[in-house]
Amino acid sequence: MVTDDNRLASLASQGSEKAFEEIIRRYGGLIKAIVRYHLKDISMWQDDCVNDIFFAIWQNIDRFDADKNTLKNWIGAVSKYRAINYKRKFYKELTAGELNENIADGKEVDADLLRREIEEDARSLLSGLKEQDREIFIKRYLLDEPIEDIARSAGKKPSWVYGRLSRGRTRLRTILGEERSNYREK
Repeated sequence: MVTDDNRLASLASQGSEKAFEEIIRRYGGLIKAIVRYHLKDISMWQDDCVNDIFFAIWQNIDRFDADKNTLKNWIGAVSKYRAINYKRKFYKELTAGELNENIADGKEVDADLLRREIEEDARSLLSGLKEQDREIFIKRYLLDEPIEDIARSAGKKPSWVYGRLSRGRTRLRTILGEERSNYREK
């Protein structure tokens, strides 16, 4: 049994099934807890999300950088953002009318509650951006507006919108990196 996380990640990136099984054994509970937290109102998608996270870890373990993060934090981040994507996907299906009836734990899912949770998570994450960039991010990533429409409403060229989005993503990566390092210090 491998005891060092860096070695474990290295073996898993080389295709070692035993190393990946050890990752699942060590961090499966963490992954499930993160998924349950983010998908508490849509429990019917939790197992699919967990399996998707395992697959994403298997496919992307070579992207893990021990100099930047611990394996536990990296897996936690992958799990969190996968679960948020599942919630976003579920909400989009709700609003598109593709799901007529949704039941979780015997209770009807409140689409408005899910929308508010997603918006709250997004606004919290976007709070580190300038107001103009925040509006562009909301229009593009939450409201799925085309780049051309965003540029037209701002009176700018599409290349300007792409630039704002690129700089905003860079800023968000910096913010997330600071949050992760603050989390590690606690």
